[in-house]
Amino acid sequence: MSWSSGPLARLIDKAIHSTHRKATRAFRHEIGALPRVALPVSYSDKMFWRRVFDRSPAFVAYCDKLETKEIFRRFPDRLHIAETLWTGDDPAELPAGLRHPDIVVKMNAGCDRNWFFRHRQDDHQTFLATCRDWLSLPYGVEGIEWAYGAARRKLFAERCVAPDPRCIDEIKVQLFGGEIFYSMIYRGEKTPEGLSAIFDVEGRRLRVTNSIVAKDPGRALPKDYRVPACYGEAMRLARELAAGTDYLRVDFMVVDGKLYGGEITPYPAAGLMTNSDPAVLAAMGRCWDLRKSWFMTTPQTGWRAIYQQRLREHVDALGVEPIPILA
Repeated sequence: MSWSSGPLARLIDKAIHSTHRKATRAFRHEIGALPRVALPVSYSDKMFWRRVFDRSPAFVAYCDKLETKEIFRRFPDRLHIAETLWTGDDPAELPAGLRHPDIVVKMNAGCDRNWFFRHRQDDHQTFLATCRDWLSLPYGVEGIEWAYGAARRKLFAERCVAPDPRCIDEIKVQLFGGEIFYSMIYRGEKTPEGLSAIFDVEGRRLRVTNSIVAKDPGRALPKDYRVPACYGEAMRLARELAAGTDYLRVDFMVVDGKLYGGEITPYPAAGLMTNSDPAVLAAMGRCWDLRKSWFMTTPQTGWRAIYQQRLREHVDALGVEPIPILA
């Protein structure tokens, strides 16, 4: 029976779609098709595959913001790191002196689990209830972002790196096989005034944009924007951090010209990333070599061993392309 031609692969895909209905619906809504998971081809398919099959222990550290800080601390002379002032699992134990506009409290294993006291300094009861809600259940279950749930949930207080998010440039570097595909720079991400653009490894601006700018060109960084002076160092560090991985996104922040470690994520955009150019997104799929993944480089047993071999044959037949030169 041929996997590539259909029956068995379609049967596996159908079972995955049924098991992960909410993630499948989100995929179809954003991507416009059902995910091909058993034998993935596109970038989006491969990201869904990663969420289902690839259980790399490294993902747990990447999804734990406190562990990620430890990873960034390997480069003390090259990176700044936001100062952690308190950790705990009960928000009531946060020292009163840290309920201050310069402080943010975060949950370590999740996205958008941040309480900025500069916005809500006096709402103490809501702060307690919100933090306890964060801690009550693992993040990312419905999105199949399993590594968040594998990390022990904690709270931590951190000194804000800037008084205003519009003062921060965030550099998000996409890497396949440890090599840079492109980077996206946001200024004031997650604010109504947030701007962005995409650049190559040398800091040259590319025509491709994210979906936000494609819908609203007014959300693009100014045409005369130049990447920060530390951009080259960010590219070098991203390569070092992603060495030996099949795919990773490594994030940095730039404040007053200083380079800060940000996040490392195996699940960018919860697995639903798109951009303005389908050809660029297709190239991302062709550059992603699943043979370098944890699942494919780790001995499997039982049906997983059989599937591992079939998947290797599938990737061998498709081939993998080098990082293209984008314009």
